Amino acid sequence: MSKLKKPDAPLCRALATLVVLLAASVLVWLALVRPQLGKGRSETISDDYSASTILQDGQTASQTFTFDQNLLAVGVEFYLPGGQPEGELEVVLTDADTGEELARSTGVMGYILPDQYTVLGLDREVQGAAGRRYRLSLTPHYTGSEVLAIGHSSGVALWQDPMLLDGSQVDGTMAVQVTWQRIGGYLTRFFLLICGFAALLAAFAVWAVSSRRVRLPRLVFVLVLGLGVLYSFVLPPYAAPDEKYHINQSFTLACRWANFFSDDGWQMGHVPTTTSFRRETDVDATLQDENTTVFTWQEFTDTLFTTTDASFDSHQEYAELQTDQNPLLYLASGAAVFVAYLFHLGFTPALALGRLANLLLFAALAAWAVKVTPWGKRIFAAVALLPMTLHLAASFSRDAPLLGLCFAFTALMLDAAFGAHRDRPLSPARLAALLLTGVLLAPGKMVYLPLAALLLLVPGPRLGHHAKAKKAAYLAVCVALALVLNTGTLTATTGTASEETTTTSTAAEATAVSTVPRAEKARPAEPDAAYEEVICGENTLENFVRRLYYYAEDTRDPAQSEVDFWVQALKEGDVSPVTLGQTFLFSPERINSYTDGEDFLSRASLSLLGEDLVQTGNANLADDFAKGGALEVYKIVYSLPSCQQRFAGLGLEPGVMDDRMPLDRDTLAAEVQAARDTRATQSVTDEADRVTYTPGYILTHLPDTVLLLVRSAVENGDHYLRTLVGGSLSYYSLDLAWGWVVVLYLLLFYAALPAEGTALLPVGRGRVWCAAAAVLCCLLAVAGCLLWTPTHYDTLYGLQGRYFLPVLPLVLLTCLPRGVAHVADEDTAAARLLGALALTQFGVLMNTMLAVIAR
Repeated sequence: MSKLKKPDAPLCRALATLVVLLAASVLVWLALVRPQLGKGRSETISDDYSASTILQDGQTASQTFTFDQNLLAVGVEFYLPGGQPEGELEVVLTDADTGEELARSTGVMGYILPDQYTVLGLDREVQGAAGRRYRLSLTPHYTGSEVLAIGHSSGVALWQDPMLLDGSQVDGTMAVQVTWQRIGGYLTRFFLLICGFAALLAAFAVWAVSSRRVRLPRLVFVLVLGLGVLYSFVLPPYAAPDEKYHINQSFTLACRWANFFSDDGWQMGHVPTTTSFRRETDVDATLQDENTTVFTWQEFTDTLFTTTDASFDSHQEYAELQTDQNPLLYLASGAAVFVAYLFHLGFTPALALGRLANLLLFAALAAWAVKVTPWGKRIFAAVALLPMTLHLAASFSRDAPLLGLCFAFTALMLDAAFGAHRDRPLSPARLAALLLTGVLLAPGKMVYLPLAALLLLVPGPRLGHHAKAKKAAYLAVCVALALVLNTGTLTATTGTASEETTTTSTAAEATAVSTVPRAEKARPAEPDAAYEEVICGENTLENFVRRLYYYAEDTRDPAQSEVDFWVQALKEGDVSPVTLGQTFLFSPERINSYTDGEDFLSRASLSLLGEDLVQTGNANLADDFAKGGALEVYKIVYSLPSCQQRFAGLGLEPGVMDDRMPLDRDTLAAEVQAARDTRATQSVTDEADRVTYTPGYILTHLPDTVLLLVRSAVENGDHYLRTLVGGSLSYYSLDLAWGWVVVLYLLLFYAALPAEGTALLPVGRGRVWCAAAAVLCCLLAVAGCLLWTPTHYDTLYGLQGRYFLPVLPLVLLTCLPRGVAHVADEDTAAARLLGALALTQFGVLMNTMLAVIAR
């Protein structure tokens, strides 16, 4: 009788690991994730509730609003003038144009929470449509003496209708939030799938280290790639530190290449760092919000396999910042985006491909570093598998290729300078790799130049003939590239700048319809002499905007919020006076209504100048109406010296007309708001921030500088510790539990322990020079932040622990004491370390997801 086959111990350990981790995932889902399945996504119609109006029994408060998405529920701000009211609140949602009832509900007023939005459910989901107008009506039916007060704005909100109380207007807009999406079962699927794949990777790592069937470099490659993909899903595009600027640079580079191969006559010249290019379809407001939520996950996965009809050379200019003018570290991500352009992939797949290209490059370089380094393999593996390293590697950040290059160069340099056979020349391939990685990392970030300079430690015989000349040439190339690529002197070689010829609409197009009735005269049907005297008197931006409403649209009382909106747009340069006037005088409703030259001259001159040029004896300016229409007369008016002087007195240039004819004011308002939103995400330097810790200031204020550094270490020390290993992810808004941070530092310490009986290299002067280079890189990173720090700051500006990651392996190899402790066996220690790191990453990913879900 044959004996039973002994079970495979590594496989049993892997299966046990998988079962335990999956069970933990389910338990965490039951306790913490399932209660969040009702999480909704809302959009605010008006968020101003600075005033309130009491609702008496049977009174109906109604608000008309426009919404494009589906409606699941509405939220309204209530106040309690006295105690908690009793009774029922009737909610009715109707179509504002047809009066059709779309949904209703009745709620108990005892559940209303004052001074915050109370969500009012609807009995059915209302299917949305672009531009659809709704009317929300609320009617209380009290059974006691207490009443409700409903919150609204003080004055009608911008672009909104006034609230009605029993049909009468209230000077304000009801504060309303609309819930249009619920996460539901998607959250369960996403959470369990990520946990499941993380558990599989951990189980694979346990099997690999137990069976010793996968060599360490290959295992590192698989874990970096697998975990990096999971990080890319949990923290989607735009979530990594400053990733939006890196994305802008990669997409601009891809657009440049597409333009080079395009048949289009337009050529993209030098692009300043203040603007970016993407395709016209490369926009997704949900994905581009750097604050990741569960709805970002859903948007990312739902659009991951989309395509676009846009041509590969489609381009749109955006007023969004890039990182710098150095393209070297964006070649991989830019090439991946360019491939997405060629295959007409959508915005999300292009983002995913760019991230994947960076991750693959980093994984290959990190695994190669583990393979070629003569010692410290565990250190390179541990640093490559830190959460912060993986987070950066799985993003568009230039730190992804930079980290890989630094790791690979450090390993190659250690092997060349201190490895075996130091009296033999390096193979041509190994020598080329050493020189190439050093040359590429040097201009990546200049603070790491000391690391690249460690090539000087390589013995002459290892470099072959003319070793000194090779070192000198290498250093010269590193310094030259660093200076050229980081001072913006490198110009594009793929094309020259040329001005794009634009064609404006002809006057015939502007006046194509000639059979419309004669337009009304320039002044409104019922002129208001007192109001005209005010708006045509003092030269102010507000009076200019009010003249446009009055003379172009016969509106005497435009909403103050709208007037303020356009005044701010003019002040901030988001719109010119001429273009704003164009949206009033040449709107889709009015562009073809002008049949009288003098009438239009009066209207245009009153709007722009506050005076009627016809009445002042300049009716001859309307003579060109016959051949050029209203468009030609408008150009004559805004080109007058008096017009130039009037706006110069307001600090503005009149500007020129927009090419779009007609020009809808809602379209222009959306563009102005988009410009404001973009500026809100950009760094703006205040006047007080311009005085920084320059070298001269530091030398004359040494005590202040020392105190700044001390305060930074004391107040921000925990931040630096967290951001080195990944205890704070995304824009440092997702903090892991401190337990994981401690575990990660313990694993780094374990990785740095030397094995008994192994040679401890580098030693002597070589160790000193390596340690000095690593420390100097760290000090240069601190110095760079110091130079950017305004003198009125209490702590260093912008310093993050991740800046030390590129030299962390060298620091652990050379700066830590070597006689404190040892591990018995190198292979066993590496196996334990990789298994522990894989299990730790499972916990870190789960912790990160829970932090996102809690938002």
